[in-house]
Amino acid sequence: MKQSTKYLKILSNLLMAVGVLLFLVFALPRILGYFFPFVCGFILSLIANPVVRFLEKKIKIKRKYGSVLMIVAVIGAVVLVCYGAISALATGLESFAAYLPTMYENAGVELNEAANHLQMILDRIPFTQNIDLSEVGESLSGYVTELLSGGSEPTFGAIGDIAKRIPDILFGVIIGLLATYFFIADREKLILLIERHVPQGFRENTARVWRQIVKAVGGYFEAQLKIMVIIYIVIWIGLAILDVNYAWLIGFGIAFLDMLPVFGAGAVLWPWALIKLFSGNYMTALGMMILYAVALTVHQLVQPKLIGDSVGMDPFAALLFMFIGYKISSVVGMIVAIPVGMILINLYEVGAFDTLIWCVKEVVTDFNNFRKINKDS
Repeated sequence: MKQSTKYLKILSNLLMAVGVLLFLVFALPRILGYFFPFVCGFILSLIANPVVRFLEKKIKIKRKYGSVLMIVAVIGAVVLVCYGAISALATGLESFAAYLPTMYENAGVELNEAANHLQMILDRIPFTQNIDLSEVGESLSGYVTELLSGGSEPTFGAIGDIAKRIPDILFGVIIGLLATYFFIADREKLILLIERHVPQGFRENTARVWRQIVKAVGGYFEAQLKIMVIIYIVIWIGLAILDVNYAWLIGFGIAFLDMLPVFGAGAVLWPWALIKLFSGNYMTALGMMILYAVALTVHQLVQPKLIGDSVGMDPFAALLFMFIGYKISSVVGMIVAIPVGMILINLYEVGAFDTLIWCVKEVVTDFNNFRKINKDS
């Protein structure tokens, strides 16, 4: 291969890689957001299609009629589940909101008690006698009070904005339902249309990428959801035994943190246990530590079974992806970064980046050869 031809190919591949990256980062999210009802319809069709296929083959119901039945069933199930969950959550949050003033008042008292107990310990140590924690305790108490009481009720302006969006929401729901029906009813036509107009090589690469996405992201979220449910039950029972008010709601928040890499249940239970310890509630502090040990043990026991090596990730790689995701889009980016990182790792393992890596290696090798100086000549 001529040098000029080789570098023309390398430049083409590098420009294509940059173009694909820019498209995925900037253009694709906006396109998906613009066609969000169709995206939801496509996802619902993937969920409903296996049942429609079963009705079509086993019960001999035509696909169009089966699609209508499945859409109605899916909508009914979603509405029923959402109604029950929202009703239970609204009732719990209403009583929890009424308890908040007492909660942040107790938190302030406990922080002051913890600071006083710690101050007594420091006064007994020769080289820490000059440290004064009174202002620290008051500052932490004020911060916690402000934090817990900062959740104000929705303003009339916010309610008005939501009301203005109701027509757009209803329109989007109708479009999404119609899109779901057509994705299911005309599935074979859409497949034939894609096969007729999309090159085979592109279809094969796309199918391979899609299989990796389903394998990595689907397996990851399914396993993490199961782990979260198990940890939630453990923490809920533990907090209920420790006689913590609204253990079911606080346990959900801790279980969600436990699902996130690096954080874990200890991000809440350890500081909580320390505050209880220094405020004199020794049994509660011991119970918090035991609860953390049990949650950690259960997590380590169930995680290898639920998350196989095929969807696993090295801890350092997970930390790196989380850091990058947080820098790009705060907490949401940190959560999304893990499945995105898993997709990239799986794509690398199946050779999706082999051409790009070869291009970079060739450029680096040729550059190193070019800059070498022959001292004999």
